[in-house]
Parts: sequence; C-alpha cells; structure tokens
Amino acid sequence: MASNHDSASLGVLGRYYSARHTLGQYRSACVVASYSILGPDNVGLSAPTRNLLQFALERCIQGTIRQHPGLCYGVSDETNAGIPLFTQLDCINRRDVLEVIDARHVSGPTEMDNAADVVLNRVLGERHANLWLNNRPAWKVVVIEHIHSPRREDPENSGLARLDIAFFSHHAIADGLSGIAFHASLMEVFQNMSELSYPPTWPMVFTPKDSPPAVEERVNCLPCGCTICSSPSICEGPVWAGNPISPAPLVDFKSMVRILTISAENLSSALKRCKLANITLTGLLHALICTSLCRGVKSIPGIRAVTPFSVRKLTNASEREILNHISFLTTYVPGTELSKIGGSTLGSAVEEQHVVQLAQLFGNDITTKVKQFPHGSMFTHLSGVKDFLSLCQSQAGTERLYTYELSNLGSTGSIPIQPSNHLKLDKLVFTQCGLVAGPAISFNCASARGGSLTISITWERGVVAESLVEQVAQDLEHRLSHEAK
Repeated sequence: MASNHDSASLGVLGRYYSARHTLGQYRSACVVASYSILGPDNVGLSAPTRNLLQFALERCIQGTIRQHPGLCYGVSDETNAGIPLFTQLDCINRRDVLEVIDARHVSGPTEMDNAADVVLNRVLGERHANLWLNNRPAWKVVVIEHIHSPRREDPENSGLARLDIAFFSHHAIADGLSGIAFHASLMEVFQNMSELSYPPTWPMVFTPKDSPPAVEERVNCLPCGCTICSSPSICEGPVWAGNPISPAPLVDFKSMVRILTISAENLSSALKRCKLANITLTGLLHALICTSLCRGVKSIPGIRAVTPFSVRKLTNASEREILNHISFLTTYVPGTELSKIGGSTLGSAVEEQHVVQLAQLFGNDITTKVKQFPHGSMFTHLSGVKDFLSLCQSQAGTERLYTYELSNLGSTGSIPIQPSNHLKLDKLVFTQCGLVAGPAISFNCASARGGSLTISITWERGVVAESLVEQVAQDLEHRLSHEAK
C-alpha cells in the first residue's frame, strides 16, 4: 500500500485536520444511507442473493473510487512541522476500505426498528473512535447487515431486511456534502449494473491523478485590513460549554451517538411553521436547541453556537465532488436573552414568541456572515496560522469556547431513492466523532428529498452528562413532531 508519489498537505484545512487527527482531537465524519431490502414476499434476501449483492457493492465502491481522486489519498509517513502530510496511494485493498458487520453480533434481539438504530448508534460510536493508519485510504465503508427471520427458531428462512452503508472519512479529504456525493456515485454505479454476479478483483491499482483543489486555490482567503477582518474576537462573553478539553484524548476517548428521526410528515409541518414565521429550519433548530439547553443547564451564562457552511458555490466545486470546502461561523446568545426563555412557561405563547425571535436572530446572523465570506471567517483565521500543531496543543486542558455545533446538510435529491429492485433508501444519517477540542455537543442533520429528517447528536463521553443529551433529544423530537402540527 506504500506510495511512490509526492506527499501533499491538501491545503489549509488539510493541515488543520491533520494536526487535530495527530493529537486525537478529530477523527472522522460519516454519512450513512439506510436501505430497506425488497425481497420476495417481503421476507428479505436469502444468503446466496446477499453474497451477490455484496459483490455488487464492492464493484460499486471500485467504480466510485475511479470517479473521485480524493479517495486515492491516505496519511503519509512524511511530516511537515510535525504534521503528517497526505499521499496518493498506488493501490487499494478491499480490507482497507470495506468492513461488513452482521447486526446480530452487535446487539441482542429487540423490537426490529429500535434494534436497528441501537446497532447503528453503537457501530458509529465505536468506528468514530478509530484513527486513520498511515499509507492506507483515509476513508472506509462499513456495511451493517440487519438479518430478519419471520420465526426466530427458523434461521434457515432468515433474510436481509435492512442495509446501513456508512461512509467514514478523514475530514481533510471530505466534508459532509462529500458523504452525500459518495453515496450518490455509489448508487448511480449500482443502477447501471446489468446484473448482480461476479466478484470484483482486488487490489485496485492506480496511475497518478491531480489532488482535489484546496479552498485557497479558488478563493483568496488571506486576512485583510477591512472592518470585518479587524473586528474584535468572536469568542468574547461567558458561555456554558461542558467540561474542559481533554489533555490526553489519545489515551482515553469514546465517541457517543444518539440518533433521532423526524418523519416526512412532521418535517413538512415544521417547514410550514418556518414559512409562516419567516424563519429557516436551521434557525428554528438553533432556537430549539438553545431553549432546551437553557432549561436543562442551571444558570446558563450564555451560548456560543457554531454553524459550518459550504463554500462550494464560491470555489466552483460541484456538489458531486469529494473534497473539503467548508468554513464555519459562530453566533453568541447572552444569558440575558436565554433567561427570557427560561422565565417563560414551557409551551406557552410567550415561549413560542421567544423561540421565533431567537430563530430570526440566528437566521439573520448566518445570512450576514455567509455573505461576508471570506472576510472575518474562521477559514480566513486559519489561513493566517503558521503552526497548527502548537495551536491545537495549546487547547489541551483549557475551557471550551463553544457550546454546540449545528451542521445541516439539507435535503438532497442526488441519491436514487430506489436504485434497484432490491434496495429502497429509507433515510440518511450524518454523524461526526466527539469534538475533543471543539463544541461540547454536535447536532448533525440530513434528509433525502421527500423523506424523514435525521438529527444525530454526537459528543465525547464525559464532556456532558448523557442525561442532558437525552433530554435535549427528547425535547427536539417532541417540538418537531408534535408542536409543529
């Protein structure tokens, strides 16, 4: 798997996330596509057909690799200023990019739908704790097979009922939209296959390709002397942000995942609510998260929320490319504003008014700062950093600056809903590892067009109480599923 090609930094974000990965501060992002299996008489696919389907998925993975140069990169042995570079690999083996898991070996039997998400939560949490090996692809597909038997005592008639396909990646080579692009490519290849038949040939061997363009190759992101770039620090004002940053995440780290699903019907109602109130769904989600936190955290002094956003329109990168073209902005909500919500009656008209006002505040702030990019952006700030390793090391053991992150990939129609007679897309799930040196909690949203909205809540174990996360999850589920109607 060793490479003879020159090593590359993959730009500002490549160096930043390589430094964080080296210190164990950031490990991976992931997009999962969950498919229900359409077998004869709704029994699921038999073992022989499952084998053919697995061969087909392997061939689809190979076809997707050929379409995306970024998938040929891995962490290099070579470093620059203590930060590992990236190298284009000469070949890729199956074991390095594909893992197939039988869900029955992960979780005990319970009611099927609940059991499936319990298994998914556990697998995502475990795999998000992994670090990327040198001279191996900086991504991996983990397939979870959910086998169902009409009669538990009759395993011979069991069939494949659900398939979770999870695309994990190093953040240096792929952002959240890249996960969508991966699944779109995968299923388009699947659609164009004439049959489920022969096994593919491994390893794959490559000729050199150009690396994906970095953001700064397309947009001038160097700090300038304008009013926006010269404005005071964005991190002023007291906040609640969980426990301090771990000084040793390489020694003790566990990533936690909690997934909640908002049905297509309830999502439609929530969107109508947003339209009537002249707010965005992202703004509403921010407001609901803040509302739940201010009721769940005693005497909360303030909240600083992070909102990542894509800059692909400015860099002319298409939504079908696998690369990392993001920035992020922050919004501060002082304790005086939060106390207005905390002082109102739960579920009252007064509380609803405060929620809408907060959603408008977030929406206006996000719109303004996205339009200002690259001026005053965190990407521009990172462009001026000379020593990423020292910057990241200096955060160990310090208080966090950010309360939570809300990353919304939006609704995508690029992934085929029913790519074959055997598969039907049920939902998309976007997750990240626990953010060791970032926000205490991360909320990650994704949906297929016309389908349900999934919100994954991810965090590092020990940073916040699991009971608080569960309360916020239940609050979001209730307010988006019941109050939206």
